[in-house]
Amino acid sequence: MKFRCFFSIILISAVFIENRAAQDRKEEEKLQIIEVKRGDTLSKISKKYLEDPSQWPALLKYNKVANPNLIQPGMKLKVPANLGKKPAAVVIYKSGVAQFVRAQETNWKEVFIKLGLFNEDQIKTGANGNVHLQLTNSSVLRLQANTFIIVNKVSRNGNDTIFTLQQGRLQAQVSDMRKTGGRLSVRTPTAVAAVRGTNFELSASKKDSGLACYEGLVDVTAQKVTVSVPRGMGTYVEKGKPPMKPFKLPLPPEVSPADI
Repeated sequence: MKFRCFFSIILISAVFIENRAAQDRKEEEKLQIIEVKRGDTLSKISKKYLEDPSQWPALLKYNKVANPNLIQPGMKLKVPANLGKKPAAVVIYKSGVAQFVRAQETNWKEVFIKLGLFNEDQIKTGANGNVHLQLTNSSVLRLQANTFIIVNKVSRNGNDTIFTLQQGRLQAQVSDMRKTGGRLSVRTPTAVAAVRGTNFELSASKKDSGLACYEGLVDVTAQKVTVSVPRGMGTYVEKGKPPMKPFKLPLPPEVSPADI
């Protein structure tokens, strides 16, 4: 009898923990939690985190702050989805180990489906991790294993987005942005790749970067030199050097029926 009661307590505890984790994930989906830093003002916070900066009174009300002057360094403010800026990207697929950390935070958490990523958020994948991010214009970034990426900047209309690929590899399927005038830029430690609509693959390390263009055109810039890489071509950039002249990518190996 005692064993049954003990087992029931463990089961109830496990269910409680699982439900709490689910609630925490829903909370992450719905709002951002930001920490006020020295030099921050309500005006700066509103411009950075609110879709409409004039809605700062609603932000104060949501956080039950009666006076703007009460906002002090170290205070944590919650920015609900209906007030905050739209996420730069949303996780639509995840396998293996992958973690993220919010801007100004140090606590890394496990990535989950529907997670929204905002300015200055970071995400990294483990040795067997894969994460797919969908941007506001339906473009998709596929992060491969051992990849570390940072969301640097998102324009108010969501058209212009800048990411930094610190290391690893990503594959990008970018929707045509020429009509909206938008642009996707991916920085690496050695170069910048900018596109308006294309499919490409980009790898990066502290010493070099490599790009392969499968559709459209990708502009790669380093050391104030820009090369345009068309479909079926690639380029390579070493730290401190301009991009190499685009070269033809090797054709994929042919597969005969006997190999299948």
